[in-house]
Amino acid sequence: MESLNKSKIFIDNEAWITLAMVQAGLLDPIDKLMNSKEAKIANEKKRYKDKPIPFSFILAPAGRKNEEVLKQKPKKIDLFCNRKKVGEVEVEEIYEIDPLERIRTIYGTTDAKNYPQVAKTLKRLGHYAIAGDFWVEDTGIKKRMDFIKEKIKNLSSIVGMTMHAKPIHRVHERIMRMAIEKHDLLIVFLIKNIQEDEIPYKLRYEALDEIITNYFPKDKILVVPLLNTYIFSGVNEAILDAIIAKNFGCNKFIMGQTHKGLGIYYEANHLKSIFDSMDLGIEVETINEYVYCEKCKTIVSVNSCPHGSHHHISYHSDSIFELIKTGLMPPTILMRKEISAKYLAHMFPNRFKNLQKLYYDISPNKGLIEESSDEDFYIALMKLYQTSSLT
Repeated sequence: MESLNKSKIFIDNEAWITLAMVQAGLLDPIDKLMNSKEAKIANEKKRYKDKPIPFSFILAPAGRKNEEVLKQKPKKIDLFCNRKKVGEVEVEEIYEIDPLERIRTIYGTTDAKNYPQVAKTLKRLGHYAIAGDFWVEDTGIKKRMDFIKEKIKNLSSIVGMTMHAKPIHRVHERIMRMAIEKHDLLIVFLIKNIQEDEIPYKLRYEALDEIITNYFPKDKILVVPLLNTYIFSGVNEAILDAIIAKNFGCNKFIMGQTHKGLGIYYEANHLKSIFDSMDLGIEVETINEYVYCEKCKTIVSVNSCPHGSHHHISYHSDSIFELIKTGLMPPTILMRKEISAKYLAHMFPNRFKNLQKLYYDISPNKGLIEESSDEDFYIALMKLYQTSSLT
């Protein structure tokens, strides 16, 4: 019994999900926990199985009990998460690592004071790494991949993009529309955090789905949740996003010039990025910044608009959400009124004491007080804001 206990280590949900991603093929060519030699080549030369990758893939869980087990160098290790066995590792090698060097490889910094994610990862990182083949219980990722691949098997042009949609705004829509004009299908990888943040995934998904359902052609866009584990938090996020898009079947990946980890720079008067030095086997296109120009009266690329930045309104999700957090409805040039209403109804539930009467008083009606929701009221209110005959 004692020997069995020594072959047991404990991992968190984040590690389990990341292992499941690899097992499902999301991070191909990575297919195992790398040994010390493979990890060194991956970190220094950015290669594995003669294919480009951003860094090594290892499992080095923190914890005194885990470390005691790993020092014994067992041949087989059971993986436990929340007191439940979720997988096994056929141990090839157990070797020491430098946690700070690992952090620097992923994040490009070891500054735990100013970067909370660095501090969080440092706490969950141990001094011993496990190498070898593994299996884990699927978290639904493999089933989702199989569904997508079946859906696209007869399509020749598939483009992917990642999106937080916090919240989704007009420029998101513009980019999505441009994508489906040139391709058979757009796959939107909607970022889903392990721990819910201020804007729940369910709300972001429902808002995105409402726009796709009502304003885009049927069967031209698929939304896929992309779990945001620690490996995506560093300077290699753009590379990992493109690798995942490729492994889902996309032959093109689009991203904005401000995408984290893109590393935009100029060389001989030409715009370059990290992808110019790393061929991932997928075409990557960087999208110009889009703004609303008060002179052009529409959304334009900053590269095509002749007017200066003093005529431009930028689309920053953080700033738009700040408006919503204060209870204000963002102007419709920033985001659709239906989406503003959905967010406000979520952020301020039961805000109005006499909602039905308010709705009846400010909106056209049939003479009867009909049951209405907070969302209905916000939409009616926005229609009044848009009425211009008396302004």
